[in-house]
Formats: sequence, C-alpha cells, structure tokens
Amino acid sequence: MATASAFISGACSRTAHAVDSLDQHTVAMAMGSLVGLYDPSEQTGLRGIHSALRGHTQRVNCCRFAHNAQGSPIPVLLSGSADTTVRVWEKHGSWQCTAVLEGHGSAVIALDAIALSEDLVLIATASTDGTVRIWQHRLCIREQTPTDAQSKTLSAVQILDVGARSSLAVALTELPDDRTIVLASGNTDSRIHMFTRACDESAQFSKCLTLSGHEDWVTSLDFVRSANQDGQNAATAHWGANDVVLASASQDRYVRLWRISPAAGVSDDGRAGAQAMLDACSAALGSADIAAQLTTRAHTLEAVSAQANAHAVTLDSVLIGHDGWVHSVRWRPGPTLVTASADGSAISWEPDADAGVWASAARLGASGGGASGFLGAVPVGQLLVLAHGYHGSMHLWRLDSNNLWVPSPAPSGHFAPVRDVCWDPRGHCVLTASADQTTRLFAPVGEQDIWREIARPQIHGYDMRCAVFTSPVEYVAGADEKVVRVFRATKTFAESWHTLTGQTLDVDLQTLAAGASLPVLGLSNKAVARTGEAEENEEEKANDTYSMRQTHTDVAAQALAAAREGPPLEEHLMRGTLWPESDKLYAHAYEIHSIASARSGRWVATACRATADRHASVRLYATPQTPGGSWPQPTVLAAHSLTVTRMRFSPLNDQHLLTVSRDRSWALFSRDDSSSDDAPFKLSVHHKRAHARIIWDAAWSPDSAFFATASRDKTVKLWSTAAPNTAPITISFPESVTAIDFVPEAVPAGSPRYALAAALESGRIFVLTAAVPAEKNDIPTAWSPTELPPSCTHVTTVNRLAWCPRSQNSDQTEWLLASASDDNTLRINFVQLC
Repeated sequence: MATASAFISGACSRTAHAVDSLDQHTVAMAMGSLVGLYDPSEQTGLRGIHSALRGHTQRVNCCRFAHNAQGSPIPVLLSGSADTTVRVWEKHGSWQCTAVLEGHGSAVIALDAIALSEDLVLIATASTDGTVRIWQHRLCIREQTPTDAQSKTLSAVQILDVGARSSLAVALTELPDDRTIVLASGNTDSRIHMFTRACDESAQFSKCLTLSGHEDWVTSLDFVRSANQDGQNAATAHWGANDVVLASASQDRYVRLWRISPAAGVSDDGRAGAQAMLDACSAALGSADIAAQLTTRAHTLEAVSAQANAHAVTLDSVLIGHDGWVHSVRWRPGPTLVTASADGSAISWEPDADAGVWASAARLGASGGGASGFLGAVPVGQLLVLAHGYHGSMHLWRLDSNNLWVPSPAPSGHFAPVRDVCWDPRGHCVLTASADQTTRLFAPVGEQDIWREIARPQIHGYDMRCAVFTSPVEYVAGADEKVVRVFRATKTFAESWHTLTGQTLDVDLQTLAAGASLPVLGLSNKAVARTGEAEENEEEKANDTYSMRQTHTDVAAQALAAAREGPPLEEHLMRGTLWPESDKLYAHAYEIHSIASARSGRWVATACRATADRHASVRLYATPQTPGGSWPQPTVLAAHSLTVTRMRFSPLNDQHLLTVSRDRSWALFSRDDSSSDDAPFKLSVHHKRAHARIIWDAAWSPDSAFFATASRDKTVKLWSTAAPNTAPITISFPESVTAIDFVPEAVPAGSPRYALAAALESGRIFVLTAAVPAEKNDIPTAWSPTELPPSCTHVTTVNRLAWCPRSQNSDQTEWLLASASDDNTLRINFVQLC
C-alpha cells in the first residue's frame, strides 16, 4: 500500500513572529502545533503547504531561520512553542529535528539565531516566564545521513535579566568591524535593552544600555547591515559601510530606526543634520511630548574586549504611517523595510532620494487585512511579500513587470479544530465544518488539479459542528445552536466552479440566487441579486426597515456577486463566496451534534446533545421534492438515552439508518417500503452495551452486508446486517478509535477486498483490508492493517474520516482519503490499495 499527501490545509498561528522565509522557494509558518512549509514561487505557489514538521505538543508561536553575520538566512530553522521548548530543524534531504532546547518555564514567544562559524549557531529565545535564554547549537555535519542526525536536548548557556517586564522580541547581529555580537530585546516596558558579547564560544552577554523613545510595548526588532552607499540618497547617505541599523516596532503605532556605528565615525555634523530632520518632524506633529522623544543623542556601546571598538547608537528615523499597533518589522535588501499593523495594512518603506526621508513606497492590503488587521509581514526574496492576519489568513503580493504589487492566492485553512468533513455526492470537492465558526469548500482547480479553498459558504456566530451535502448545490449544517440551517449555492459559485474546474453543475441556474451577504447583526446569509435581474418595489423596500438596515443589496454587494477568474483571494473568500440560507429546521432543544444525509439525498437525519431520552431522539426529514421548497415536519426516531454521536444511512438503497451514541449502544432503523409515511423508518434493532465505552463513529460496508462501530474502548466491532444480534468481529487498537470509514466500493486488487480506514485519538490513521467472503452476508475475520506514515497523519484527535465517492484511476485502486482533526488541519491523502 502506497500513500502520498495530496493537500494540507491549515491556518497560521495567531502570533506576530509566526512566519519567516529562507528564500523565494521556502517559507516556514507556525500552524497550530505544526510547522508548515510552503513554496510561494509563481510556478508552485498554488500548491500551498506541501509538508508539516511535527514534534511540538502545543501551539507553535514563532518560527525563524538562522542567519549569517551578513544577515542572509541559512537552512537552519527554529520554532518556539507554548510547550516551553524550542526545536532546531536542519535540512538533510528532508527537514530533520536535530535539537530540542528545554529550560523555559512558560511559552516561548520570540527567538533569533546567528551563525558564529560554519557549524556553530548562537540562539536567543524569549519567553513569557520573563527570561531571555542564550543557547549554542553545534550543527550536524553535511556527511551525516538523516538517521544519524538524531535530535539532542540542550540546556541554556546563559539566562539574561531583562528587568521586571517581559521580552516580546529579540534580534541578533554581528558588528562588522570587530566581531562583536549584539542582542536587542524589545520589552513590555516600552524600551529596547541592548546586550553585547564577543564571538568566542565561551563569551557571555553583558547589558550595555537601554534605548528609550517608544511609548508602548516594543513588539518586533530586526537588524540590517548597511550596504556601501553612493551618497546620492540623502535619507541614507550618512550610513557608513560598517554601520548596522536596528528597526523597532511598537504598539505606539511608530517604527524607529536606530543606527549603530563606530564611535569615531559619528560626526557632529551628521548628528546635527539628523537632529534637524527629526525636529522638523516633531514640529509638524505639533506635540511637545513627541518632540522630547525625537533626539539623536548618541548612546555608547562599550567595547567587549581590548581588540574591539566602542560604538554609538543614535536614533536615525521615525516612520509614521500606520494607524494601529505595529506588530512586525522586517528588512529586505535595498534597503527596504516591510511593516505590518493592526490597521490592516502592510507598508513597504524606502528612502526617498528627493525628500531625504523614509517614505511609504507601497501600502498593501489596506482594505483586506480583516477586522483585526495583520499580525506580521515578511519579504520573500525581492518580488514577494507575505502577510498573515489575526484569524490565520495568509495574504501574498507579487511585484509585476510594471512595478506594481499584485495580490496572489495564498494558503488558507481553519484556525480552530476541524470537526467534520464530507465529500459532495460526485466526489469533486470537500466541505469542512470547524470550531472557527466557518464552513469551507475545497476542490482541485486548474489543469494540474491543485487543491484550493474555493468558497466559504458560511461565516457564522456559533462554532460549527457538522455539515453534509444533500446535493451538489445544497448542504445542511449544524452548529452549537438549536437550529439546523440549509444552504444553497449561488449563480456566482456555479460560474466560478466552471471557470476553476472546467466542470458544470447539473442544476438550473435560474433556481439559484446571484450571491449572498451576511447581515450586520444577523446570522442568516441573505440572497443578493445582480443589478437588473429583479424588479424591486421601491415603496415596499422603503417600508421594509429590516431590509434597509441589515441586507447588503447595495453596489458593493452586487460587485461581490460577480464570477472571479482564478482561485479566490482571502479578501474575496471572506465576503464574496457566501451561500444564501434557504431554510431553517427547528426541532431540537439543545445544540446540534450530528447530521446525516441519505446517499440519494431523499432524507436528512439530525441529532442534538442530550442527557435524557426525550432529547436523544433523532429527527428525520424528507427533503423537498422541488429545489428551494419547504421542508416538512420531521419524524421522531427514538432509541438512545444520551447524545447520538454519529448517524449513517446504508449505501445500498438507503435501506437502513444506523445511529450510535454516548450511551454505548447502537440502533438500526429499517425502511418499510409498504408504509405510507413520508419517512417510513422504524426501529428494528437496539443493541445496548455494544461497547464498554462511548461509541464515536460508525460506517457501512459498501454492499451494506455489515457495519462497523468505533469506540473509546480501543476497538472497532463489525456487525452483520442480516443477523445483528450475533457476536461481532472485534478489531483491537492501541488507543481510542475516534473515526472510521469504508472505501465506497470493493477494491478489485486481485480478488475483491474491503478497505476500512480507522483513526485514533493520537492522530494515527490505519487502513485495514480484507477479502470479500464468498458468502454474501458473511463478515471477514482476517484484516490486514497498514499504518499511514506520519507525514500523512495528524498530531492529535481525528474527528472525521471520509473516502472520496469515486476512485482516482480506472483500476479503482487509488482513492482519496480526507481527514479532519483537532490540530486545526484538513488533510487529503492519496492511498494506493493493492
């Protein structure tokens, strides 16, 4: 059995230092407890996250590539986590964890690393425990194989006292003229604390000065070496070849540039010129307080040895342009500075030769950073800028031939546990439901069938729990509320679907709304009509206060109802891909927990959380016979006494409905075709105490001859449909089994075989195969398990498994398996069953 990852979807961690780039082909991003690797280059950028590094047990807060003395990144990646550890990753063919740094007493929130020699890296880490720790790591030699490069545990070589306030950012650099290492720490006391040491392996940092000026927490720091200046740009003409410039960002909305230069090179004339520029800036601002903070007084960095030189630190510039907290600053060659702010913009700053000051060369994402703006932005090579938002969204811009920054598709995913995943009836796309209060639609697009998020049909006010398709253009969803909501696709989606995939939806477009928008204070997506598509009674509209105040049928909403070419950007996904809500189903007293749809789409079953028999009953709906019709009153199917955790209709003619529950029992409802009821399902078998613990999931064999139940008691049991009261076949696992699913068809590999996927509480996934018995209703007893490799599985509980309804090849041996997990990721894997 061969497996390969087809798609990984996840969101960036909600931290300022979560993303870093090695070069234009390698970006690392903190992604829950994983570190995602992404190639944003134009040729492969659409593929999104191609691999995820696992090892941390809690959220990864920061990622950073080590750099050399010149500031260029090297292929050594560091990740800091809420699990109090830092991991060092080196590339030996693939990325390998070569060291674990342990010692912090709380979450690691910032780090940096600089190469002291070819094989020695100096690391600085900051934690919420109030300390900055210094580490030295000996890199693995290139001749070692990945198996030789085993991870080792390191202890800090120095613990720095940064005062009573915590450090939020650290940065390391080497002064070019005397090999002095400088460490800058930005703290919650609004100051920057500077430490120096020699490059010797045994040297120790000592505190030398504190820089004041910011009026709020210092959130980000970054050093750059001054390039040789031609003297033509007045803003940087005074920078010397041996100068180093530190950029600092703060919640006071300002960015400050501090120049570190040899003490002998700081002239009074140069300082007077810089002071004159700052005085003019403060006069324009008209604030005596700010004027007091704009000073070029030189601070002295004492020499660390007799051979070293003293240096002076002066305030060089103050960059004013953001309207919110500035979360990150990053240099790129030029020199150019990229900053990201809570005002929803990322600004690229360049020295203006004519004005003699630093000016905004480009403002990116001013209308697309989301309600809480950007948490960080990093330059990727010379032509790309990648930013991430408060809800984990990624935003990418490319510099085109006209010197304009053009938005491009970037990875996307859920930023909270993914609770459900299902395929559309044709097997062309998957729908996910997450605790981040959204449902998202993913599909392969383009000639290369690259998986992308193509729609976000629902952005809700409650955590989503479950979702299931009833047809290719309609789905039913449940959240932590009592209402089941029905959504129907839009004309915009149908047109975009054809553009992206080359396929058409088998639906009359006249039955679909043009688009949808979310009311300002509501939870129900409202339909939007394109201009000229419908006549509107102006008098009726004027009298409809609700319509006036809460539905977005204005020019902006109509613009969103236009089909887009190419995969949608994050800005469009947030507002332009909603599906209108076509109905609400009221029948439950508590939050919805599970939904199931018949394969024919004729029935939908719903269940809610329950602690008593009367609330644990299943509601069975017959779907409307006409698109958009009204849903009839449901039939009540009673059997369980606690929450029904999963419901499955049998794949063969929807003859049976199987339900499993927290009460450790399963129930089988069978259809009576002779009944005149709209939903003629009757309880046929209720097996109490089927398992010793909670039953989490259930699945049917493709021929409906038997079904499987998965439980916290670490077993999967197989039960005969024809003789459900007979003893089951039991398959044991090392952990609780949280999700199972059968391949929809018997696999014709040699002799026909069943294939069952089972996921465990730890994130491990197994695929078990067994020969189809000669007797029609027999259950196989010999199952051969194969575990998927860690690169294709999760790091915590898998909530749902779903096989694609169709095979990916003519031999019906290659199938796609989708999995949703509490690690906030959706994974789709190729599985070769042979």
